[in-house]
Amino acid sequence: MEPRRIIWRVYHTISLLHTGRLFRHIHWRGDMDIAPLFGVIITTHSPPPPPTLVFWRTPPMGSYKINTDGCVKDGVASGGGIIRDSSGHCIRAFFSFYGDCTILKAELRAILDGIILAQRLGLSVLWVESDSTLAIHCITKGGGHWHIQATLRHIRHLLAMDRDTITHIFREGNQVADLLASEGWDRRYYYEYSSQDLPRRHRSLVQIDRFGLPTVRGL
Repeated sequence: MEPRRIIWRVYHTISLLHTGRLFRHIHWRGDMDIAPLFGVIITTHSPPPPPTLVFWRTPPMGSYKINTDGCVKDGVASGGGIIRDSSGHCIRAFFSFYGDCTILKAELRAILDGIILAQRLGLSVLWVESDSTLAIHCITKGGGHWHIQATLRHIRHLLAMDRDTITHIFREGNQVADLLASEGWDRRYYYEYSSQDLPRRHRSLVQIDRFGLPTVRGL
């Protein structure tokens, strides 16, 4: 019962319990300042951010909103998008198959396809929205690998930056485009939907957005 032997056995037992995950960080509550004396390093983890509501916003009167998304699964890429008016009604939707390319290039090609489709329909004053912050940064700020530069130049040529807008939206608010991109991967060809032949699931998501109903991010 020597003091030094008792101290050593307590130290050894605590170290074994911690190594075996039987003595956890929560058990040090109130005594975290002495934990390092036993060779225990406690890292505090910041709590996850609280859930937030994500809304899809209608474009201003007289303008049109293009939501796009890219998709890569098993190294194969696709994309999709939808054009809506200031009331949130679908003007036209599309999906496309891109084959072997990166997710960034798929995101950019979907944006380009959406802009080309809008201009073919004679629509101007465009609000382009994507859930890819990197794609938006490359378009507005520049940069990126050489293999996306031709696509970037084409997008910038078609967009009037003093009139048109390009912004980011969280994936939870971009569900219609996400569904269309997945459809492009499944079908592996280019196709356009009119407002009349949009599938029921797609129409339901469009209605949710049009009515201003939110989706929850962070659960």
